Amino acid sequence: MKKHISTIILIIICAVCATVFYVSATNGSKKNENEDADQTQTSTESTSEVESEASSSFEEEKKLVLDQKGTLVGERLSSSNLRLEWNALRYEGESITYFSAELYFDSENVKLKEHKGVLSINGDNVEFSTTSASPTYLPICTYTKAFEGSGDIDFSVECTFSVPISESNGVNLNSLTLNAHATISDKYSKISDSVLLDVKHISQYPSLPSGDEITSLAIVLNYLKYNVDAEELCDLYLDKGPVGFTNFYKANVGNPRDTYNSYGCLAPVIKSSADKYINANGGTSKAYDISGCDVNELYYQVSCKNPVIVWACDDFEITPSVSRIWVVDGESLYYKSNMACMVLIGYDNTKNTVTLSNPAGGVFSVDKDLFELRFAQMGSYAVTVH
Repeated sequence: MKKHISTIILIIICAVCATVFYVSATNGSKKNENEDADQTQTSTESTSEVESEASSSFEEEKKLVLDQKGTLVGERLSSSNLRLEWNALRYEGESITYFSAELYFDSENVKLKEHKGVLSINGDNVEFSTTSASPTYLPICTYTKAFEGSGDIDFSVECTFSVPISESNGVNLNSLTLNAHATISDKYSKISDSVLLDVKHISQYPSLPSGDEITSLAIVLNYLKYNVDAEELCDLYLDKGPVGFTNFYKANVGNPRDTYNSYGCLAPVIKSSADKYINANGGTSKAYDISGCDVNELYYQVSCKNPVIVWACDDFEITPSVSRIWVVDGESLYYKSNMACMVLIGYDNTKNTVTLSNPAGGVFSVDKDLFELRFAQMGSYAVTVH
């Protein structure tokens, strides 16, 4: 009898324990489910808040109304050169233009070890130097500035870079320079994709075998309805001087009527000839020396129906190099082989070409990138008349 009672009591105790365990487990499971639900709700609320903040930030982001890039280069005297890559940003509703620039040293065979220089943008100077080897793909100087104003902004760049260079063509340099200017403006984005001006071609032959510069001026003046021939411009309005004693910024080196021993002139001389002719003949036009400009300015001028006198190459497949060095009044003057003056009369962004009227040849088209390269290598010399 006692055994039976003990067995019954044991069964009752087990049943009670099982009941307590089941209730406890059930409550724990419900608690975990509630906690998971709370965490899910909290996570959902947090994600919604982040998405809401991101959406709000996106809505508040200011619209970019100007994003302009450009390249300015120094005159190539050897295989080495200075190049400035710049970018300008402006946002809607702001009267500030954010400007940044990077200066590069381009070289085919000169390794940069020690250098120093000064970069000046609108008179704001930044000195730079290093004594360690620098890869040419890295900038040697950086510059940032916030320009006040929401209209067009003109800026000029001057840089003197002291680095010894000895070239295989006999050119020895102690420094390179960059002198250029550009305009920050949305006008360049508004021009047509292609333009071709109705410009009559004029040949420099046979009377002016080395007169591509003055004949290019004749092409432009006749486009502007001035009835003048290149020979008259050469004889009466072009300053000339003997080879070896003449600065090609001030006068033509030699006489364009000579086949040999005549080397031409650069932009300031052609501007002077244009102004003298126009003033002497009662014209209202004016010549502008826009040398050192960004190439976008060339296309803008053509889009405004202004052909541009440019200094480029007779053969675009040949890289220009220094072939003569003269010292005139204490200044070293470097004359480059393959130099030719011609008139830019059109461009086509779809085909990526430009059209030129070459007094020594004819009217032809050339790859736009190649033209820009040769134009820069020759010193970015250009003249307009309008």
